Amino acid sequence: MNFNNGKKINVSKKIDINFSGKMHWHPFIEILVSLYDNIEVTINFTKHVLKTNDLVVIYPGDLHSFAHVDEDAFILVQLPLDLLMIMGEFNNNISVYYQYHCIKYDPANVDADRMIFLIKQLPDLFYSDALFNEVLIYSLLLEFFVKLGRYCLNAKKEGFTGDASSDYKSTKLMAEACLYISQNCTQPLTLDDVAHHIGVSKYHFSRIFNKYTNMTFIDFLTTERIKRTESLILNPNARITDIAFESGFSSVSSFNRVFKKIKGITPSEFRETMIDNAFQSYL
Repeated sequence: MNFNNGKKINVSKKIDINFSGKMHWHPFIEILVSLYDNIEVTINFTKHVLKTNDLVVIYPGDLHSFAHVDEDAFILVQLPLDLLMIMGEFNNNISVYYQYHCIKYDPANVDADRMIFLIKQLPDLFYSDALFNEVLIYSLLLEFFVKLGRYCLNAKKEGFTGDASSDYKSTKLMAEACLYISQNCTQPLTLDDVAHHIGVSKYHFSRIFNKYTNMTFIDFLTTERIKRTESLILNPNARITDIAFESGFSSVSSFNRVFKKIKGITPSEFRETMIDNAFQSYL
């Protein structure tokens, strides 16, 4: 994926207000820092009302829209997910990142404050002619995702009880389980399979997994399968039937039902809407 001038990372202080009020998604990560109050952003049907310096992170495939927004409402950063997925620790903990789309600004939180500071440096760097400025932007984004990962994991650990070493072990095991599910979601995977893979009983796994992901095993597995379908659906020559079976669903009817439950529209409607959005954006 390339943005303007062949760059892998895009930074802007202007957003395309043609998408205001219109539900859409991107195949890349989008980071936004709110520059004023009372902007509304809806992500996967959950609405957030933003204040100045609130942070929004939208991941590939997240349906989202904005309201009460002007073109200068955000600092915007876009980058392909694969720039991060080459890092094992990010790969292992991606499911935790996905649970925290909106982070309220808290100057007393060192990591939250540093994240805003890092993003606000990027526009000047992006538009400068300095050598290796894109590499420097990439390095600052890596630091941003380190801070974001710590923020998310610390928030997640608050849901666990027990001593610190036990909590750490639980989060490590659940990160491993999520990665295993993601990598094998197109297969007929069961709760027993995953529990056996990480070496715990299925009862213990089910209890801790629910706390860690805020989902049941089946819901998480289904969500991972739907993520696999998003890019495939954009191919107008790919049959919905083939996409369903390639993504691990046992029938087209179950795929259609689950897809509409998660995305709010059918796979065919999703394809039509997203292709139309891409065409309008191109114009």
